[in-house]
Amino acid sequence: MLAAVLLLAALAARGGLAAYRPNIIVIVGDDLGWNDLSFHGSDEIPTPNIDALAYNGAILNQHYVQPICSPSRAALLTGMYPIHTGMQGQPILESEPRALPLGHTLLPEYLQQLGYVTHGIGKWHLGFYRKEFLPTRRGFDTFLGYYNGIVSYYDHILEGSYPGYGWLGGYDMRRNESVAWDLQGRYATDVFTDEAVDIIRAHDQRLPLFMYLAHLAVHAGNAGKLLEAPQEEIDKFRHIANPNRRTYAAMVSKLDQSVGSVVAALQARGMLESSIILFMSDNGAPTTQDPYPNWGSNAPHRGQKGTLWEGAVRGAALIWSPLLNRRPRVSFELMHVTDWLPTLYNAAGGRPYDLPPDLDGVDQWTSLANDLPSRRSEILLNIDERARNAAVRQNNWKLVIGQAEGGKYDGYVGSSGSRTDPPFNFSAVLSSPAGRSLAQHSARSGWPVSREYAMAGLRARAQVRCGPTLVAKPCDPAPTADKQCLYDVQNDPCEKNNLADIYPTVARALKRTLVRYRAGLVPQPNAPLDPAAADPKRFGGVWSPWQDGPPSDALQEEAPATPSEQGDAEQPAEQPAEQPPAPAEDKPAADKQTPTKPPKASKAGNKSGAGRPAAAPAKPKEPAPAEEEDVTTDDSS
Repeated sequence: MLAAVLLLAALAARGGLAAYRPNIIVIVGDDLGWNDLSFHGSDEIPTPNIDALAYNGAILNQHYVQPICSPSRAALLTGMYPIHTGMQGQPILESEPRALPLGHTLLPEYLQQLGYVTHGIGKWHLGFYRKEFLPTRRGFDTFLGYYNGIVSYYDHILEGSYPGYGWLGGYDMRRNESVAWDLQGRYATDVFTDEAVDIIRAHDQRLPLFMYLAHLAVHAGNAGKLLEAPQEEIDKFRHIANPNRRTYAAMVSKLDQSVGSVVAALQARGMLESSIILFMSDNGAPTTQDPYPNWGSNAPHRGQKGTLWEGAVRGAALIWSPLLNRRPRVSFELMHVTDWLPTLYNAAGGRPYDLPPDLDGVDQWTSLANDLPSRRSEILLNIDERARNAAVRQNNWKLVIGQAEGGKYDGYVGSSGSRTDPPFNFSAVLSSPAGRSLAQHSARSGWPVSREYAMAGLRARAQVRCGPTLVAKPCDPAPTADKQCLYDVQNDPCEKNNLADIYPTVARALKRTLVRYRAGLVPQPNAPLDPAAADPKRFGGVWSPWQDGPPSDALQEEAPATPSEQGDAEQPAEQPAEQPPAPAEDKPAADKQTPTKPPKASKAGNKSGAGRPAAAPAKPKEPAPAEEEDVTTDDSS
C-alpha cells in the first residue's frame, strides 16, 4: 500500500495527479483454453512469462467472456452485452456485409478523448465491408493486423469454399489501411510481437499509451495447415504424445514468449511503473470443433467454444499493475468482459459519469485495485435467438437453456496432462523475461516479487477442482428450449449436478431474468453473404472493403512473389497428419438469408433500456408464478 502511495506522489510531482494517465496494455489470446496456462495448475504447457504476471498481479478466476470471437471483442470494446449491439450470434464471415454498428463508441475512442495514443495490433474481426468500419476509423491511431477472423500463420491468407460460388481466398495483412506484403512468410505471432515492441520503444512518454494486442494465437488456421509453429518450438514438447496437441503447445509457447517480450520492452523504457497489463482469452478452446479445432483444453470445465458451458464462457484472465494495492492474489469475484471499458476508463483518469448511463459493463477499478467485493452479482452470458439458447449467472447460480450445435460440443474434452509431463519449474518463472523485468521493477519500486513458496500457494488456489459428486445429475438442455439446467457453479464449477428439480423457484427466477433481458434484445441482422462482390480477386488478391466503389489502383497491383518463390523466407513446420474436414461445409449459402436493418443506437449509447433487469438480489427470492415464455425465439423468422 505504501509503495502505491509513493508511486502516486511521484507522479503528482511530475505534473499533477489530474494529468496522470497509466499506460494500458490489453493482450488477447484467441481460442485459448483454461488448462493451457500453467498458472491454473497444469504442467503440460509451461507459460512462465504469463505466470510471472499472474503470480505478481491478480488472477481473475471468475472472469466471463462471450462464447465466441466477434461477440467477445464487441463486448470488450463497447462495454455492451452483444444482445444490445446485434452481435450475439455467429462471428462475422469474410464475405458478410456486417459490422459492429457505428452508433457505439469504442474503448480506444474514449481513451483518445483522454489524450491517449492508441495502437491496434492483430485481429480485428468486427467488420470491414465498408471503410468506415476499419479499426483506423474507429479509434486506433495505427493498426497492423488482419480484418477477418483467421489467417494462416505464415502466408497470412484466408480461404474457403462457398456453395454456388466456389473457392474464395486472399491475403489479409494491413499496415494501417495499406497492404503489408512485406510481412508475408513471417510467423504471425512474431509479426505482432515485433510491432508491439517497436511501438513501445518509439513511444513518446509525455503521452499515455493504449495498446490492444489481439493475437492470432492460438486460433487454428486454414484447413490443411490448421496448426503452425516453428519446428524448434514443437521439439520442446516431446512429452506430449498427440502431434496436434504438441504443435498447439508450441503455439501457446510462442504466445507466452510474446508476453515476455512486451513486458521486457516496457521495463527497458521505464514504463512498467505506470502501466496496467491485462491478459485474457476471448473464449474457450474449440478442442475438437469443426471447422477449426485447435486441440486446446478447457479442462476440467464442461463444453467448448461456442457453447454456454463454463469451458466456453469462463475465460482465463489476469491483471498486473503497480496501481493494484493488494497483490498478488487469486480473485473469485465476478467480472465480465464488458466491465473492462468502464474499468479501464476510470483507471485512465476518466470520469465514470461521462460514459453512457446504459452501458452493461460495470466499473470495477476500485474493487480490483483494493481487493473489494465485485460490483456485480449478475452476468448475462448470452441470448442467441437464432441458435435458440441462453444462459445467465446470478450469484452462485447459473441457468442454461437450449443447445449450441445440437449439443455436439457439450461434453468434457481436452487434455488434463499426463504423468510424463515435466514437473512445474518455478525457477523458470523467475528467470523468464517477464519474471526478470518484474524483479528489476521491484528493485526500484519496493514491491516484492513472489517467490517460489508464494507462487505455489497461488497456483493451488487458482486450480479448479470439480468437487465431490455424490450423485451426479447430468443435464442436457433440449434444442427446443423446453428443458433447462441449473447449477451452483461456485461449488460445482464443472457443471455435473443439475439442481433445477431441487430448486425450482431459483430456476424460475433466473428464467424471468432472461425474459427481461430478451425484451431489450437487438435482433441479429440478416445480411446475406456476398462472395462475388467480396472476392479478393477483385482487389489484387487481397481481402478489402467491397462496398466503397470500384477497387483502387493500389489494390490491383500484382502481389509480390510468395515466400516459397523467394526461397529464403521462414517456413512452417510440417503438419501432423490428423486433420479435420475443410471448412467449406460449414459456410452458409450466400442466398440463405434476407436482409433487414437492425435498430441503430445513438453514438452516446442512448438506446432503449427496455428489458434491462434491476440489480440482482443477494439471493433469488420466491417469485410469483411465471409464464413459461420461450426466451430464445427468433422474432425475425
